[in-house]
Amino acid sequence: MRLNRLGITDPQALAQAETDSSLPRLERLNQLGGIQGGRYDQAHLKEIHKKLFEGVYQWAGETRADREFQGHKPTYVTGFKETMTYAPHKEIAQRLDAIGAQLGKENNLKGLSEEKFTERAAYYLDQYNHTHAFRDGNGRTLQAAFTQLGKEAGYQVEFSRIDPAILNRARDEAMVRQHAPQEAQRNLQPLKVMFQQIVSPAPGAVAEQLRDPSQARPPSPLSPAMQAMDARRELEVTGYRVMDVVANMPGAGNYERGVAVGKGVEATNLNPIAITTHLAQFQQAAEKISKHPGLQGPDAAQDRSDAKRFRTAAEQVQAIAVVKEAAVKVPVLPKTHDEAQAVFKQAASQVAQGLRENGKGLDAARLQEVARHVARTPFIGGLNRENVGKSIDAAEKIPALSGSRSLDELKGAVGVMEKAPSAQERSAASVSTRDAGGVER
Repeated sequence: MRLNRLGITDPQALAQAETDSSLPRLERLNQLGGIQGGRYDQAHLKEIHKKLFEGVYQWAGETRADREFQGHKPTYVTGFKETMTYAPHKEIAQRLDAIGAQLGKENNLKGLSEEKFTERAAYYLDQYNHTHAFRDGNGRTLQAAFTQLGKEAGYQVEFSRIDPAILNRARDEAMVRQHAPQEAQRNLQPLKVMFQQIVSPAPGAVAEQLRDPSQARPPSPLSPAMQAMDARRELEVTGYRVMDVVANMPGAGNYERGVAVGKGVEATNLNPIAITTHLAQFQQAAEKISKHPGLQGPDAAQDRSDAKRFRTAAEQVQAIAVVKEAAVKVPVLPKTHDEAQAVFKQAASQVAQGLRENGKGLDAARLQEVARHVARTPFIGGLNRENVGKSIDAAEKIPALSGSRSLDELKGAVGVMEKAPSAQERSAASVSTRDAGGVER
């Protein structure tokens, strides 16, 4: 049961209370024109969510990142079970900002014809929906955002004119991306049709001016951040379908191979540098499907297409991840024990995650135990030094971690904290203690 201000413990009663509270707030927000000055970035969407749901939830305005919630959702929109995977919760802020910035390059869709407005609105609704910023309330938050977007572009966007089931189906079809990137508009066509049913030109001279073609900005090339997001989405949607195909092939070990592909996709979704560990495995799975004698007929055309798309996406993610890793390769090298303490905390968390993703749970646990000690005392010796050494040795053998910035920073922090603090550091700590308490004790 979700924590709420009303103390409601019954799910149905809470759902009704949420509806009774949020819908009037949504109507009022739409009448006011939305969040004034909003840039359709993380701050804008968080403010919308807060205004809609603060009557029921004390956590209104917090994203999945604040709650560290990931989650998957099944859909049968294609006639088969599909897995819809949302953006990693740790990346929600940067993704919302990237989408808002890309939208800003198009002048927030001002100056467009009705046909073009519905097409671009469909594209951006899909991007925001995949990011799925909130644990609950994404639908109403996006309705408010796109009602404001429409008004600021000279259009009325009235979601009340559409059956919610049609909207949900259109969103799911865009999420599962049945069609290859060359046919991306086919994936978005149901969303565009939905917008065509709810969009109309707003009356008045001001709205007419907002629709004037002089205000239009052509779609800009996707930013590097948007390109990386798109490549990983393509990897996810095709990867889970490839997983199912391989797992259901007859023959010993295929089920396990399929499951391994799924785990690799999930690991790469959460940490794209993990692609360096899983790329060969992904390529082999795609090759297996492409050449399997039982998958050469017309009935398996979708499977072969997905395999080809999966391999291409994996190689794109690998190329982007390597470039990104190289761009941030310079590690933070601490000089004092206090600096090392802060660096160790962040680096240990990242390295431990990488160890777990690569089946090194014991080494991850050792590292986390040392991190708990370091959080109290910026010194590493004895058994702690032995354990952190074992974790570092294990990480060095994993391609996704070896030579990474996080591992380099971890080693730098250990190099400082395995030595006793200098006399100057001890003196500074003593002065800090006297100053903090007013009286030396």
